[in-house]
Amino acid sequence: MKIVAVGVNHRTAPVEVRERLAMVSEELPVAQETLGRSVPGGVILSTCNRTEVYGLIQDGHGGDGRIADFLTAFHHVPPQDLAPYLYTYEGAAAVRHLFSVASGIDSMILGETEILGQVREALVSASAVGHVDLTLSRLFHHAMRTGRRARIETEISRHALSVSHAAVQMARQVFGGLEQCRVLVVSAGEAGKLTAKSLRDAGAKEIGVANRTRERAAALAAELGGRIVDFEALGEALIDYDIVISATASARFVIPAEMVHRAMEQRGDRALCLIDIAVPRDVDPESRKVRNVYLYDIDDLEAISFANRERRQKEVGKVEAIIGEEVARYTEWADSLEAVPVIASLQRKAEAIRKREVGKAMRKLGHLSESDREQIEALAAAITRKLLDDPINVLKEQSQNKEYIDSAKHLFRLDGGEPRRD
Repeated sequence: MKIVAVGVNHRTAPVEVRERLAMVSEELPVAQETLGRSVPGGVILSTCNRTEVYGLIQDGHGGDGRIADFLTAFHHVPPQDLAPYLYTYEGAAAVRHLFSVASGIDSMILGETEILGQVREALVSASAVGHVDLTLSRLFHHAMRTGRRARIETEISRHALSVSHAAVQMARQVFGGLEQCRVLVVSAGEAGKLTAKSLRDAGAKEIGVANRTRERAAALAAELGGRIVDFEALGEALIDYDIVISATASARFVIPAEMVHRAMEQRGDRALCLIDIAVPRDVDPESRKVRNVYLYDIDDLEAISFANRERRQKEVGKVEAIIGEEVARYTEWADSLEAVPVIASLQRKAEAIRKREVGKAMRKLGHLSESDREQIEALAAAITRKLLDDPINVLKEQSQNKEYIDSAKHLFRLDGGEPRRD
């Protein structure tokens, strides 16, 4: 079995494609169950910037094709629409890719920290439906360890620009300062909370919070010193608020273009800044055509983050060195799994032979004392162990050599062949 990674991200696909493959948390259990019919084990990682599947496949069995088929079928996307944007990594390359993702150097915002939690959540979701074996579990835990090392041992995240800070800069590009701005956050999730805190700290005049669940909106509003806005009255809220940050997990537009157009008819010449950090997008992109409306989506973060990229880029080499070390460690562990069953079979076979031959000798030497019998047992066990030491050590050293492992199975008749009997 080998690991394969198949997916799209911000480097290969625009947001229009990524949002067609994005999965909200409510979809993940069904998606994981569906994926389980294509590959023996798999984990789905879906964020604003990527949708990736990490699966276990047998060599030469086209598992990457089955994963691609799963993505197109589950999301009802024609294969020809997805193919130009899809990438595939196998074996060590797939391991390195995941470790790079967890370390933040494959992110749109270089060094961002949110991805570590998203990698953890992906593992938890897949584990909940029983689609994670030892290999995948170890892979994802190792990825999280790599991500933590990258952030502790380098400064890759020190100069990072988070989504929330980028959103603040977007708003400032429109209004200059935020002191006279009223800000509405549509969502009470983590992304909305972080953005709201950043806007408050940047001096926003007022914070409003809208969420389908009023209790969650009330909790965040209390934490921020803001007020609750009725989610069903978003259209009216667009008239009063100057900046709207939307970060829901809705599969459809929360703010359609018609709602924006109606609000702008009553706002006069006052600008409206819509910052859509959701994938799938919350705000209809047609809203850009409305006069005095400034709409930014997740892909616009790339330009905002460019200013700090040079300083963070200097840390990438250090992070890649850490990733190289961790890939080598994981690969060594994974390769050793090939030898484990062979070593165990060899030990079982040797022990069975030892017991059989000692038993035959004991029956012929019935006059021996109990002490003598213990001595013979100990001698036979020591000889067996010493005879196995070299073969076992060599098997461990050559664990990545499949031909060597197969030869050992054949040499010691561990492949089902009948042993010779004297």
